[in-house]
Parts: sequence; structure tokens; C-alpha cells
Amino acid sequence: MTFSEIRQLQSHGAASYDALDSGAAAEALGFPELRRELIEQAHGSVLELAVGTGLNLPVYNPSHVKALTALDLSAGMLQQARKRVKGLGDPLPVTFVQGDVAALPFESATFDCVIDTFSLCVFPDAAAALREAARVVKPGGQLLLLEHQRSPIAPLAWYQDVTADAVAAMGKGCFWNQDVAGLLSAAGLRIVTKKESLGGLITFVKAERSL
Repeated sequence: MTFSEIRQLQSHGAASYDALDSGAAAEALGFPELRRELIEQAHGSVLELAVGTGLNLPVYNPSHVKALTALDLSAGMLQQARKRVKGLGDPLPVTFVQGDVAALPFESATFDCVIDTFSLCVFPDAAAALREAARVVKPGGQLLLLEHQRSPIAPLAWYQDVTADAVAAMGKGCFWNQDVAGLLSAAGLRIVTKKESLGGLITFVKAERSL
């Protein structure tokens, strides 16, 4: 899927996007709890990649996060995210930016923390997105990642491989058999901690720039 196709799809589907990422199936799989666990570790100046409709915005802790930059490719998604912020009682200072994760419009070493939740799998060039994330995070800063990955359990991995195209067609272009650890390493990022769930189908990673 190309850059322009993704932007068009997301803009047209922004209003119904939450049904995929926070509906009954997502709740049954524990995705909201996983999101919360990841977002609670955000600190300082934070960049969230592919913020979408802002599902994570209510979870950020204003006592830990001094400023949040929310980036998305889709104007429609950002519009929904702005509405979500307005509904918060004590909102964080949020700056909304429309842009491409593979060419981030920020200076190097800008953010203490970069966040991605279930979006790497849909990026046309995931490797470029991670290189950009590594560039804009400060020395000593962190990338917090909650993602689908290819399971370390062979039968599950085989099933992911043979169904990858069909799953992508049904699920907003998400390729759920990505090699997250390999992508991080290639981008010059070192995994500090990693936790897996659902038979290794989901990975929760804290990474930092390699020295």
C-alpha cells in the first residue's frame, strides 16, 4: 500500500477507525490494558507516531509528560484526535502535526520519548520510520513500541505468514508477521526490555539508540 493510498483510506475511515483498534475484539485481547501500560511510561517531551483518533491521549500522565506532539498522516484522523482532547478534563499541552513518519518534520534529538502503538505494521516503509524515530529521540531517550510481530512459536508464525495478505486486506493494511526486533536493530535501536503476549503475537518493547 502506498503513502497516498494510506492517507486516503485513513481520512475516509477516521470516524470508524476506533471500531478496529478499541472494539470488542481488541478489548477481549487486552489491547487497552497493554496501551495503558506502555503510555504510563511516557515522560518528558513526547512524540506519538500515527496518533490516529487519539486513543492513547486520555492515558498520558500530565505529571510525567511535559509536552506531547501527536503526528499523523491523515487530516481526518487528527480532526478526531483534536475532538478527543477537547473532551478531556485536564488535558496535556498537545501539538498536532500532519506528516509522514518516514520523513519527520523535526530536528534531530528533539524528544525524550517516541511512542508507537499498533502502527508500524501499516507503514509503507517501517525501516525508514524507525530510522527517523531514532534520529529525533534525544541521547538517552526511549522508543516505546507496542506492536504485532511474527510469533517465535513456529506453528503460529507459519499461520501468520500464510494469512498475512488476507489479514492486511481486512485490517487497515496491517502486516502482522513483521520482524520487529530485526527492524529495530537495522534502524540502530537497541532493545532494553521486551515483553510478549498472546503467544508472542504482540510485543511490548522499550528501545534506545545504540551507542
